Amino acid sequence: MKISLETLQSERPVIEQLVLKSFECEIYLVDVKIDSKEFQVVDAQGKPLMFRSQLAAKKPFKGLGVSDTRLSHASPYNEMIGLECAAVEPMLVRLNNPDEDLS
Repeated sequence: MKISLETLQSERPVIEQLVLKSFECEIYLVDVKIDSKEFQVVDAQGKPLMFRSQLAAKKPFKGLGVSDTRLSHASPYNEMIGLECAAVEPMLVRLNNPDEDLS
């Protein structure tokens, strides 16, 4: 499911978790969990919001009371070393919440 950044900022739902999905070349997409449902954060045209740094990805969520922030990174390591391309759980790393960042 999708939710726009504008909707999050105007309706201010309780964001249980903010997940920054890390991809190659410093590309980050953002998901939020609201009422135990996951939503991809999109722009006004319905396209996924893309950021070039963790800091840039967290800035729009300052003041929204995010209580848990994670970085998710899926590694292609098995494929790179010639192993079977089986599904591998992404690595999840705890990050400071947007309101806790000093930047």
